[in-house]
Amino acid sequence: MLNKRTLPLSALRAFESVGHRLHMGKAGEDLGVTYGAISHQIRALEKQLGVKLFNRANNSLQLTDPGRRLLKAVTDGFDQILDGAQHLKSDSLAGKLVVGCTQTAGANWLARIISDYQHDYPLIDIHTIEIKPQQKQIPREIDIALCYGKPVESHRAIEELTSLDIFPVCSPRMILDKNKISKPEHLASFPLLHEGLDNWSRWFSQMNISPPESTKNIYFFSTTITLSAAREGYGIALCNRLEAQQDLLEGRLIKPLNKTIPELDSYYLLTNTAEQQSLKTQLFEERIRSIFN
Repeated sequence: MLNKRTLPLSALRAFESVGHRLHMGKAGEDLGVTYGAISHQIRALEKQLGVKLFNRANNSLQLTDPGRRLLKAVTDGFDQILDGAQHLKSDSLAGKLVVGCTQTAGANWLARIISDYQHDYPLIDIHTIEIKPQQKQIPREIDIALCYGKPVESHRAIEELTSLDIFPVCSPRMILDKNKISKPEHLASFPLLHEGLDNWSRWFSQMNISPPESTKNIYFFSTTITLSAAREGYGIALCNRLEAQQDLLEGRLIKPLNKTIPELDSYYLLTNTAEQQSLKTQLFEERIRSIFN
């Protein structure tokens, strides 16, 4: 029977590598030991556990059902050990973290990430700085920035994350039976809310419709205010899934028409280079990436 004293850590480490590689030779290379050593550890582990972890046929390996369950448990366990070891130094998860983002990202979804992060790491003080859409120069004091549009930078790392689609949204009380929308041209009978990026002109163009001249238009200077107006029932706005996700889930906004177009630009992540990046920045970066994956 296994307990903490008899837990075969070396064999479990070998098993995890083989489980992911499905090749004992490559696992041996990863761990710096011979094929024979890996094979011996796997056989010993199977004997100790009393189960078969791999099916061996035609010079190939496949995990058995018990093997798959053990691989998940071992991988999760090693990840937790690594995470705990990285966080031993209290000063690495304390102090100031400066995050740059657009007003819309901060108001609609990034605030949740920041709050959850601060809850998990209460010794870190998070400061946010607004970045305008398509802003080229990012202040040096920012540790990590989510940018809409590629910034100009020669000393920090920039990576394109994704380009999202945008679609119409409005308050459900705007769409009554008599105002049912089934075609793109039906939107012309409603006020259109603009966010300053000329997205409505592109949307109508890609729907092969001339922008309606008689439509009422309201022009705001940010998507945040545009979405606020849409929630209040003042018109129809364009936005992406991240900006509208919570409103759609909770029913404050609906999609009157399922027609999308690509956004004008992509989202980019700006950080210090890997050798200069702090642990607290790395952990925050992981949370941003999880949203876009």
